[in-house]
Amino acid sequence: MEALICPQCGGQITEYSATQNFTTCKYCSTKFLINSAKAAPAEIPEPVYQVTEANFDPKVLAWVGIVIVFGVGGLLLAGLIKGIKGTPIQPVVAGKTVTPTPYGLRSTPEPTPNTNLIEFGGKGTENGLFKDANSIAVDSKGRIYVSDDSLRVQQFDDKGTFVSSVKVPEKTSLYKKTRTIDKIAVGADGKLYVAVGGVIQVYNEGSTTASRVIEVAPDYIQDFALRSDGGLIMISDDDRLETLIYVNKAGKITKRVQGFHTNAAEADPSPQETAIELVRMTTDAKDNIYSIYALGDGGTFTLSYDDEDMKILQFTPDAKFVSKIAQSINSCGIAVDSKGRIYVSDRALINVYSAAGDQVGSVTGFGNVTAFALDKDDNLYVLSNDTVVKRPAV
Repeated sequence: MEALICPQCGGQITEYSATQNFTTCKYCSTKFLINSAKAAPAEIPEPVYQVTEANFDPKVLAWVGIVIVFGVGGLLLAGLIKGIKGTPIQPVVAGKTVTPTPYGLRSTPEPTPNTNLIEFGGKGTENGLFKDANSIAVDSKGRIYVSDDSLRVQQFDDKGTFVSSVKVPEKTSLYKKTRTIDKIAVGADGKLYVAVGGVIQVYNEGSTTASRVIEVAPDYIQDFALRSDGGLIMISDDDRLETLIYVNKAGKITKRVQGFHTNAAEADPSPQETAIELVRMTTDAKDNIYSIYALGDGGTFTLSYDDEDMKILQFTPDAKFVSKIAQSINSCGIAVDSKGRIYVSDRALINVYSAAGDQVGSVTGFGNVTAFALDKDDNLYVLSNDTVVKRPAV
């Protein structure tokens, strides 16, 4: 049987007899003429008003009676009532309440909370700005260091205010010319370590001239990490094999481990010279070593590899292989916090793993991550699009 449309609320009525002249709406209890209801358009009506207080003109009441008797549509009824104050009735369609949206209004999404503790930087060559910033470090006092392709290392206080800068030489007797800085780190004694041109230049706190240079010519130093005893470990390569090199506090080489990462991973990437240039490592508070193939730090290239080759490797402080844990392909580096949790970047986020390799969290909301670092309180500093962002500990 054809559905009837209530002229008062727009509800559909299907239960009625063909011999009836009138029926009653089960939604709003309005009695109306069946033939008039059949002619009504089947669409959601405009909101009508429920009377809460009113002053009626007697002439108006007479007209209302005529409208009800002769079944003229509810739209005329609403137009004839004057002086009525009321609140909208919710239209009901198929038993569900529909709330009309006022014309011209749009819902506004809740703003995403800003969890950054500090944020600074931008593109440029002036103090506080960066030209393709590429490495970041934080010292024990919370001071922040950022290097960029203008061969500067800028120092900022713990609020992100510029303090000073060091200009690294474009060429020296140990390298012909360089356009970028590979990595920076700051020791507990305030010394700044800068890997550039295949060597490591060491600057005493407050100095703008290197006090010494660590080099293993003709090999190129790709990465390094500081140790708790004041020494450091470095990764160098000769295009055929990477070597882990131990340097004591006095700057003397004490140990070499050839192919330490590739051999432990039993990896056979091709071309091998590309892969070994991308081995990155870090140490934890106990000088345990963690290393990966950081393919995200290599720009555009073609490399053949197995997924198993891309796992994070754990070593004892003397470079004895312990285990493989979570896979990481697109990282630009690796870091370990005071709780032994491992951080690796993956394009626009940073994943956090337990020492057993279980993912315990991730930090998002950046552009492409260029570099990152942790401070002594495990706060996270991320370098992305020439901007430094500090996030609270995970």
